[in-house]
Amino acid sequence: MPLDMDIRNAQARFEQYAKPILGAFASAAIPTGEQITPPMLVDALRQLFALLGTDVSTWDPSLPPDEPERVGDIAIGLLMDLATWAERLQERQAKAAMELIAVSIAAWVIAQHGQILTLEPIVNGLAALANARSEAAALYPLAILMGQVADAAAAQFAADLDSVDPHRPWRILLINWGITATRAHSPQEMTRAFRAIRHHLPADARAFFAEGRQQVEQGDFPDAVRAVMIQAADAIEHSLH
Repeated sequence: MPLDMDIRNAQARFEQYAKPILGAFASAAIPTGEQITPPMLVDALRQLFALLGTDVSTWDPSLPPDEPERVGDIAIGLLMDLATWAERLQERQAKAAMELIAVSIAAWVIAQHGQILTLEPIVNGLAALANARSEAAALYPLAILMGQVADAAAAQFAADLDSVDPHRPWRILLINWGITATRAHSPQEMTRAFRAIRHHLPADARAFFAEGRQQVEQGDFPDAVRAVMIQAADAIEHSLH
């Protein structure tokens, strides 16, 4: 299962799954008051996709250098709002689709050397992609993308100010990166992810590596993968004594 991050394909997916959200919203006749409604969100996202589909080198040169980052973050935020509406309207497939589209936008932002400023829908989409894959070869590019997202999000999220919340996106991203790198049988990506977990999630590291050690010792993993996990688990245990 290839990892398709093409922005045109993301736009096509958006149009496909915006329809049931708009239909459910129209049928529900929900009083909205001052709320931003699905039709407003869909219209704004269509305009943004028209821009995202163009070559950034053709954009107005007077725009600030971080304009692609800003545009991408607006799109990701609007997708998160539309996913919230989809969940409210019980259009769960559409919600999942909006989060997958957010991953494609994140990949686009990273390609423009931008930072990731909104993380939650991206993390949800990455988790769904990981859960849909079982072969190491299919998981490998996803592990790399998770690492790229972590790098691009670090400036905004690494301070981890909400560290008491186990469901915070930054924590879930790093844990999932470590798991996906292991499932991808990539010692190199495991090493990168494990370093990030030790550094950014010290309170989680011991349990993560203890469970990881148990998994690789019981499961069918290459020796090199097993060695990286056991070495990481041993290092954590030694650091605590």
